[in-house]
Order: sequence, then structure tokens, then C-alpha cells
Amino acid sequence: MDKNSVVKASALLLAVSAIVVAVTWALVSLTDSRVTDAAGVVQAIVTATAICAGGFFAAFKLQIFRDFQPHLTISNAVSHRLIGESYVHIDITTTLHNSSKVKMELREGFFRLQQIAPISDEDVGALYAQVFVNRETEDIQWPTLNDIPLNWDKGILIVEPGETHQEIFEFIVSTDVESVIIQIYFYNPNSSTPEGWGATTVYDIIKLSSD
Repeated sequence: MDKNSVVKASALLLAVSAIVVAVTWALVSLTDSRVTDAAGVVQAIVTATAICAGGFFAAFKLQIFRDFQPHLTISNAVSHRLIGESYVHIDITTTLHNSSKVKMELREGFFRLQQIAPISDEDVGALYAQVFVNRETEDIQWPTLNDIPLNWDKGILIVEPGETHQEIFEFIVSTDVESVIIQIYFYNPNSSTPEGWGATTVYDIIKLSSD
């Protein structure tokens, strides 16, 4: 266990201990025959509250509980090759790394391939106006070449803490396509905290000859 882990574990123990002490103090103080006046009761409650606040502040300051929040790091590795005379094969290896300390199960998502170039000036102008002038959308809606919904049955796609999982996707596009944007997104709609994680990669296709 490294130094940071020791510090965080110690702080967590301190926080739990503070809560236990606070509850015990409150119970003893409120039931003790010697504490019969209102001032004594108020003092006991204030003391217990202060101890709890100190413990929670220590936990928050050192971000102890953040390590137990699910977190997924996603990256895309892209390559391509000419097939035939008119098509390009694109393959994407998506790597999912669980950098948290909790097991993560993924059930749904999507994989989308969109074309950035070539595109006419008229279409670019329309996209620009849609996002930056009319504010109709927050993201540029590039023409979609392929859109794949992702679904896994329960227990199929599980990434353990510290482990890595890879998914491979393939596409075939025309040699006219010069630049694409790849979007991927994973989430679990059945989770108590249905967060999602995604990655976006812009990829330029280098023109290849068939020679």
C-alpha cells in the first residue's frame, strides 16, 4: 500500500471513529442523570455535532470516498487500409480502463462514425449557423456514416477495478471520405448511479494508392 493509500485509509478510520464517538457521547450525555438541565443537553448536542463535522470534513478534504466512485477511462486506437480500388477499411480498438476501486458493469451504449471531410461549403455554413448562430444544438451534427447501438446481457461486460477491456469495431467507407469523427459511449441504465463514459476521436484518412 502506497503512502497516499495509507493516509486516506487513516483518515477514513478517523472519520468513522469520530462518528462512533459522537453517537456514543450523545447517548451517554442525554441519559446521564447528571445532565438534567437544558444547557447540558445543548452542550452535548453541540459537542457531538462538532465531532461529526470534523470527521466528515477530514473525509471530504482528502477525497476519501472519491476513490469508490465508478470511473472509466476510454481511448480509441484507429488504423485503416485500402481494400479494392474504391473502399477503405477502418478498424477501431476501443480500450476501457477501470481506474476506480469498484466493479463496473456496462449494458448499453453506441458507436458512431461521422464524416467531416469532404463536405460542401453550403453544408458547412448550415452546420455553423445551426450551432454557433441559431444555437439549435450544442454539438456539430456531422453527416453520419454508421451508427451502431451497443447492448450486452447482464454479467457479460464487467470491468474489474484496475483492469482493462477492449472492444473492436470495423467499418468500410468510400475512398472519397477524407476525415471522420468516431464517437463511443458506454453506460449502465440499471445502475444506482447511471453515469456514462465516452470518447471522441477525429481521424484523417491518408490517401493510399493501390500500387
